[in-house]
Amino acid sequence: MDSHRQFFWKRLHSLSGVVPVGLFLILHFYSASFSVKGPEAFNHRLETVKAMPWMLPIEIFLIYLPILFHGILGVILSIKAKYNLLTCRYFNNLRFVLQRVSGVGLFLFVGAHVYKTRIDPWMHGIPLNFYHMAEGLREPLTFTVYMFGILGAAFHLANGLATFCITWGLTISPRAQARMTSVALVLFLVITLVGINSVFGFLGMGVNI
Repeated sequence: MDSHRQFFWKRLHSLSGVVPVGLFLILHFYSASFSVKGPEAFNHRLETVKAMPWMLPIEIFLIYLPILFHGILGVILSIKAKYNLLTCRYFNNLRFVLQRVSGVGLFLFVGAHVYKTRIDPWMHGIPLNFYHMAEGLREPLTFTVYMFGILGAAFHLANGLATFCITWGLTISPRAQARMTSVALVLFLVITLVGINSVFGFLGMGVNI
């Protein structure tokens, strides 16, 4: 692949990580946060989303295909990337490595999440609802995987947004990049707290704000 094609695909990969994948992730965390309000509120949220017009085409073309594109290309870029963290122990270098590692981990987590929330209910002829999620999250392995998945998703999106701003020339100066790093840190903490609180909401221990 020549340099021009690499530039194009890397730009498209960066853009897809923010729109639509990043936007969907935030909305997905928001929907999951209804767990803290109890089974009725969460199930109603699910039914409201399902009842949206053109939901199947939206899921296919604005969710599943972009996630597959971003994930597969991300794994390829992670494999081809050159890592020198042991010789260049800088904070930005660590962020680069964690971005790649979290991306690969998220690709695997999304596969597990789709199986748990779509394929498994379909195979057993049961609806996806609050009780299905609660039962699954009571399994120690599933609970642990979801916790790491939330941390990985929060970091990957927040740090990815910061690198997106650099890639697309939105934060050029060191001062602007430092400010964006602070914004990314806040975003990471907010998404992490919302995600973890949602998990505990399914277990009846979430905080309803």
